[in-house]
Formats: sequence, structure tokens, C-alpha cells
Amino acid sequence: MRVIVAKTAGFCMGVRKAMDRVLDASNEKGGDDGSVYTEGPLIHNPQVLEKLEEKGIKALNENTDLSKSTVVIRAHGITPRRREELEASGAKICDATCPRVQRVQSIIEENTKLGYSTIIVGDEGHAEVVGLLGYADGNGYVISSIEEISDLPDLEKICIVAQTTQDMNTFALIAEKLKLRYGNNKVFDTICSSTSKRQEEVINLSEEVDAMIVVGGRGSANTNRLVQISENKGTPTFLVETENELNFKKLENYGVIGVTAGASTPNWLLQRVVDKVQNYQGKKNRKIQSVKEKAITILVGSFMYIGIGATSISYSSSVLLGINPKVKCCTIATLFLFSMYVLNYFTNKEAAALSEPSRFKLYEKYQSIFMVLGFIAAILSLALAFTVNIEAFFCIFFLSLFGIAYRASIIPNKLSSIFRYRSLAQIPGSKEMFISIAWAVSTGLIPFLESPVSSVSSLPVVLAFVFSMVFMRTVLLDVKDVQGDRIIGKETIPIAIGKNKTKAILVILSILLTILLIISPMIGWTSEFSYYLIPCVAYACGYLYLYHKRIVTSGLACEIITDFNFILAGIMVVIWRLVVI
Repeated sequence: MRVIVAKTAGFCMGVRKAMDRVLDASNEKGGDDGSVYTEGPLIHNPQVLEKLEEKGIKALNENTDLSKSTVVIRAHGITPRRREELEASGAKICDATCPRVQRVQSIIEENTKLGYSTIIVGDEGHAEVVGLLGYADGNGYVISSIEEISDLPDLEKICIVAQTTQDMNTFALIAEKLKLRYGNNKVFDTICSSTSKRQEEVINLSEEVDAMIVVGGRGSANTNRLVQISENKGTPTFLVETENELNFKKLENYGVIGVTAGASTPNWLLQRVVDKVQNYQGKKNRKIQSVKEKAITILVGSFMYIGIGATSISYSSSVLLGINPKVKCCTIATLFLFSMYVLNYFTNKEAAALSEPSRFKLYEKYQSIFMVLGFIAAILSLALAFTVNIEAFFCIFFLSLFGIAYRASIIPNKLSSIFRYRSLAQIPGSKEMFISIAWAVSTGLIPFLESPVSSVSSLPVVLAFVFSMVFMRTVLLDVKDVQGDRIIGKETIPIAIGKNKTKAILVILSILLTILLIISPMIGWTSEFSYYLIPCVAYACGYLYLYHKRIVTSGLACEIITDFNFILAGIMVVIWRLVVI
């Protein structure tokens, strides 16, 4: 059984914007009384709505007092009259209407003023369609099939639009028939481009696979449309809301299975379905495949893989410093970073449950073992650092102390109105900065402190290299997990400044680091080994590109690729020494 995941699967832009707005409103404490409501269910996905309710975000009802609350208008939009009612209530309005829906609203409003009747090709009663009809000023009609055209009255001139998630082929056929009946017409293709791409991919994917799994809420119009498109292509199609609904008795006879998701399905739900299908694949292929899958999950999910990476980059840092690598320094870095990731996981389990389902299951099963290993590794790293010198000990000690206090609430509740951030974790970008500094100190500064003959001029280059590599890796994983982080209120760099600006920063950082690695041997700061680390920068740019193109998206697979860069740094040491010898 082979699994092919659609590249367009996951939140569309409009839904993502709505989620971002409502989570921002919640994390900023909502209105004067801290309440945040949505005008109707934010999206048609019960699992996401459940997560929102856990954060106190609910759909408002007729009895809700809105005078001191924040009301988020969902992606579907609302009628002009309803907007006036909300504004009159005294509520703080947060408009998360999808820009594509706003465009349709403007088209209808403009043409209604010119005397055109509006015909909406869509699902009658759907929230978006109800909102769009409000802009037609009582002169709008909704149809969903060619047969319904005959039920329309005679109209002088018409404006034809589509619900943004409508099937593109259906709209094209209906529009052509309407043009034949009404000579004076305007046709606007208002189907969302991401919807069109999603539907086109399902059409193409249906021809490559033996069966299709569509992940999404049963109340979602666009999700059901994907199911219909796949079925119309003659492909056996299964709609599931969660991984628990997968029926492997029906799936086991299909060799290649495609997986896609509706526009309101978050990536973490999609990934859970993909993981379960792939895990079943391992069981079906018996021992070899099963052992392979388990080995990868344990190696990467337990953070042992990143520990190996720490050893490798500590080794290469020593070489770049111009000193002989010491087993003790590599061991300190490995133990400290392993303990940091393991123990930090237990303070961040909610995010892991959303974005890292495989790791979450592994840690739930062996929680006690990992807790003990994490504490032992932390104690050993401190003990070994003490044998180096007192400076090395205090470096590891203060980093550990900072890590422990990272999520603790430092500012009392009474002062929360004065200070926006009550803990270090709430400061935007603090996570990426702390992790990068921790790597730079443990793998770069500790070897420097251990060797009295090391070059001071090479230290800034080493710290800049390690910091940049880890920063790029951490930020990329934060971009991947941005929706899960928003749900639990984490303030990462991608959340603070947006994905596009984040990617621009990473590109600039890689260029500056490359220049530094080229110049440093020329001015005598480092040896020519500096040139051999440039492939690591190129590798980082490569995995950033793969993610941008949605070629690499899944959790542990993404970590395998990104964290191999640390191992690559060690491999470049071996290559350099072979060339020098």
C-alpha cells in the first residue's frame, strides 16, 4: 500500500486567516470582559471547533451579551444588516471574512446598484451564500443545478457569480445555460483559486490512485465536493473526520491510496490520518517494514537523532576552532541538548498532540522512561561540564535554569494588565532565539572553553554558524506547526511577523552566513575548513525550498531531513581531512 498526499490539502487562505484572527483575539484576551465569540461556527470542522471551545471561543447565540465582547466574523462573511446589528450591540468587531468572499460581495453590491439581478451558483442555506444574498438587496436567486434554471423568473439583466467553493465544472455548465436564457448578462468566475487547484489536483490524483481518502468535516461543503469529484472519476472514496474512522478492511485491497483534505481541515488532523495509514502499511508488510517504521519513530521521535546531530556539529565546531575534538565536549553537548528537548516536550505536550502525533504516542507510551532519561542526561551534562572548568559548568547551569523557567509565569496575575507577557515563552521569537543560543553555547563555546590554545578570532564564526543552522531549522519547523502553535497561544517568529517575512529572513541569513564562511579564512579568522561548511548552508536552503514547494511537509520526515544537516557538518570534517591528507 502506497500513500500519496495531495499538495493542496489543508487550510485554505481564507480559513487560515479566520483561524489566525480568532486565535489572536483570544490570546489578546478578547473584549473588555475577555470573551471571544464567532458569528456562527468558525469553520465546518468539529475537531477544530472543539479545540476553540477549550480556549473559551464559542459561537454566539441570541442571549449572548456582546457589549463587552469581541465578535469574529468568520470566513463566510455576513449580510450588511447583520453587520449593522453587531455594531449596534457595542461589540468589538473582528472581521475575518475571506478576501475572495469580500470580492464576491463587492461584485454583487456594485451590480445591484446598476439594476442587475444576482444569480448565485451555490448551495442554498450555506452561510456564505446567505451572506452574499444580503448584498443583492432582495433581488438575488440561488441555484445549484442546470435543472433549476427553468424555475427562475424572467429577468431583464443578470449578474452571475459562484459560491467561492463551488465545483468549477458545474459553474461553467450552469453559466453557459444562463447566458443562453438571459441575453443581457455578466459572468464573474468567483471560485477561489485554491479551491480550483484543490479540485484539479483531486481530478488528477484520482487517475493515479486506487482509492481516495478525503479528510474533513461532514458539514463542509467544499469537503463534500471533493468527495463527489473523486467519486465521479470512478475512484472509491472514503470521507473521514478523524483517523479513528479509517476502515482498513475496506482499504487493504487497494495498492495506492490518495489522501486529500477540505479547506477547513487543519494539517494536524490530516497528518494523523496519513500517519495511521502509513503505520498500517508497516503492519501489512510484516516484520521488515514494521521494524523500519518503529526504528525511525523511536530514533527521531525520542530526540536521539537530534542528539547524534549535536555530537556531529560539536565535532565540526572544534575543527573550525582549530582544536582537536574532545569526546567530553561532544558528550556534554549531546546530553544537554537531548535533555533540553525531552524535558521541554513534557511542558509542551498540547502542541505536540496537534502537530507531532507520532511523537505524542511514543511519549505517552513511555512517559516515565523518557522523564528519567531526560533528568539523568541533564545531571550528567552538568557533571561533565564541571570537569572541564567552572566557566563551562555555569554555561550549562544557566542554560538549564533558563530552560526550566522558560514557561513559568514570572509576572503575577495582578500585573497582567500592565505587562503583556507573563512568561518568557510568550515573548515573540524567544523560543527560536533560546534554542539557537543553547546549541551555539553547548556545541561551540564549550569546546572553546575546554581548550586554552583555541583561537579567539574563530569563535564568532563558530557561534554564528551553529546559531544560524539551528535558527533556520527551528524556524522552519515553527512555520510547519504554525496553526498548532496558534491554538495553544505560542508566540513564534512565523506567528509574530508572518510566513513570507520569516522566509525572507531565512534567505538573508543564509546569504550572510555564506559570505562569512568565505571571508573568514581569507582574513585569518578560521582555517580553510570554513569553505567545507558552505554545503551545510546550501543544504539548509534546499530543505527550505522543498518545504516551500510542499514536497516535504510531514512531521518526523521533515525532521529527518532538516536534522541531517547537523550530521552533514560532521561528514564534511571527514571529507576535509581526506582532502588535506
